[in-house]
Amino acid sequence: MRKISIALFTALLLAGISSCVKEKYTTPPLNNVDPNLTANATIADLKALYTSTVPVQITQDLIISAVVVGDDKSGNLYKELAIEDASGGITLSIVGSDLYTTMPIGRRLFIKVKNLYVVQYSGLFQLVAYVNGDGTFGGIPTSTEAQYIFPGKWGVPVAPIVTTIAGFNLNLQSQLIELDNVEFAAGDRNQPYANATNLLSVAHTIQDCSGHTSTVYTSGYANFASGLTPSGNGKMLCIYSIYNGSIQLTIRDTTDILFTGPTCP
Repeated sequence: MRKISIALFTALLLAGISSCVKEKYTTPPLNNVDPNLTANATIADLKALYTSTVPVQITQDLIISAVVVGDDKSGNLYKELAIEDASGGITLSIVGSDLYTTMPIGRRLFIKVKNLYVVQYSGLFQLVAYVNGDGTFGGIPTSTEAQYIFPGKWGVPVAPIVTTIAGFNLNLQSQLIELDNVEFAAGDRNQPYANATNLLSVAHTIQDCSGHTSTVYTSGYANFASGLTPSGNGKMLCIYSIYNGSIQLTIRDTTDILFTGPTCP
């Protein structure tokens, strides 16, 4: 009897402890439905509010509906999600980690944006929670996240925008794009994506066979940072971003790169 009691006590204790820990969903919640909300604005509408060079606080009761196309699962995106709707994309800034556990790629989000801010950092539009007097800003704290963000259906198909390096334009920002027949420049092949030892970011050059080039950025915190860039030519998916006024492509994971063909002659 004593052994049974001890076993029962241990089981109850473990159950109590686990109930106090915030669950990280490795599988989606059971009810794959959207919340009872209706979008009355688009991402393009939010960007249109930004008519000068200063952050704009949203004062209207607006709701957008957008799908996550880039999350933080690999660590190459940090405290942010890339979201898009039919009108364009924007970066959603959230002060938290493991966002992918509840808001993974392919999940639709409904966002009540009243009192949030639209800012532009080095040319990149972002949706943030507050702006300081010195112009710096911060993302939505996880403590107030539920006031603004209402996750909906998951598994929503995410189709990339097929484009070319020559066809890049600012309307692509924070959206998932597909580049075909591209490759890493000769000096950037078979190189670590980033510096995993010192946790330093690294930029590599990507190019097409016509000589057009762009930059692929990888964080030293990405879980694939120590992996090597491929040497072939092929298809690449990435998030179109901007940093310090320059175009910066961010792959979500190495599965976004499928280089199986020969390099350009």
